[in-house]
Amino acid sequence: MNIGQALKEAGRVATGMARQVPVVGAVFDRNDRIDLNGKVVFVTGAARGIGAEIARQAIAKGACVALVGRTLGPLEKLAAELGDNAAAFKADVADYDALAEAAEATIERFGGIDVVVANAGIAPPPDTLLTIDPKEFERGIDIDLMGQWRTIRATLPSIVKRQGHVVVVSSIYAFFNGALNSPYAASKAAIEQLTRALRVELAHYGATAGVVYPGFIQTDMAEQTFAIDHIDEARKALPAMFTDPIPVEDIVRAIITGIERRSPRVAAPWWVLPMLQLRGVVTNLMDESMVHNAALSKAIERAESKKQHDRG
Repeated sequence: MNIGQALKEAGRVATGMARQVPVVGAVFDRNDRIDLNGKVVFVTGAARGIGAEIARQAIAKGACVALVGRTLGPLEKLAAELGDNAAAFKADVADYDALAEAAEATIERFGGIDVVVANAGIAPPPDTLLTIDPKEFERGIDIDLMGQWRTIRATLPSIVKRQGHVVVVSSIYAFFNGALNSPYAASKAAIEQLTRALRVELAHYGATAGVVYPGFIQTDMAEQTFAIDHIDEARKALPAMFTDPIPVEDIVRAIITGIERRSPRVAAPWWVLPMLQLRGVVTNLMDESMVHNAALSKAIERAESKKQHDRG
């Protein structure tokens, strides 16, 4: 590489990094933004929560949306609500063949797939590594990590062909300590790495990929998890800024903007991106503060005692 090429490469790298800076990044926006009007968006876990709201906001932008999930009834109800630009397809992310069939059906119905949102996931039982059922741990990894991989792989040929964009919904648990939530946290950290690799592998096709890092969101899954006594106790042992849920509409607006900008990172609420930038320092401080948090240790002890008591 000669000096001229090296300078050009350095300029591209600097511009790419500048795009990731909040507010300032918009100045360095890509010139190949995605106009969602007329585009086809494939969303897993679309029956409720983040997935359903992505469908609503994408439809409002003029997109066609494939609603994908395990249970057809709620998907068909949402499709009827959204109109002719939405279609429901039954596919469990645990089943690659079903996802491939849903992708083919989407292409047949709408002509292709321009954007994929790998959103489907579960919250495994909030147990420690000592007490969790091994089958539940492995199921969490299978859905929250392998399910995202299957979604990506089943739809990738169309993304490559149409120079589209892949969105993978991770979590702040990609860098938060996963105490009482280890399979979920491990999966979210793993899919961050999966998507980073994917972004590089797609670059020469003109296609892109990005990771979403939501904080706690006002969804059914979050409400059910926080309703568990020892999880509520653990939550109250941590700063409210980190654990207060935000409206689902807020994170989805950020996701839609991220799709349009082909952003490599999308996050909400406001404090998540700065923590991502400082994760080397933040994660060490977080781990040490949690290790020495007496209220959190008590909640973990109660969780293990209850589980062992239930097992007799």
